[in-house]
Amino acid sequence: MTIEQKAVVVTTTSGEPRGIQLTEETFDPSGLVITVTGELDIATAPALRDRLDAAIEAGTHRLVIDLTSISFLDSVALATIVHTKQRLPEGGRMALVVDPSSYVMLVFESSGLPQVLDLVETRDQAVYLVSD
Repeated sequence: MTIEQKAVVVTTTSGEPRGIQLTEETFDPSGLVITVTGELDIATAPALRDRLDAAIEAGTHRLVIDLTSISFLDSVALATIVHTKQRLPEGGRMALVVDPSSYVMLVFESSGLPQVLDLVETRDQAVYLVSD
């Protein structure tokens, strides 16, 4: 795996810093793990969306998004994730790593998305699932 860290810092309209950090790891064939740290909301979701869109345009077919280090997730972030799944090419796979006892899992469950998205507890499970 190749590891590349990319920090993304976003500010609110009042200038307060709000940020996420994105860490990327590649795996074969044409796979990418993106680990997101911080709060994923209306202010930071566009940065994640841009990175995910760029990955798909570059030929990524197997995508893992690790959300275990996210402390907050809103509906804009959910839309970003669902949109990414829809943009994957035919035969493409995506899995999300989510702590089952977290606030993030509660948001996914209350929105009914576990029926639409593959949610797993560990990165290894996610990589196996999208590589299958």
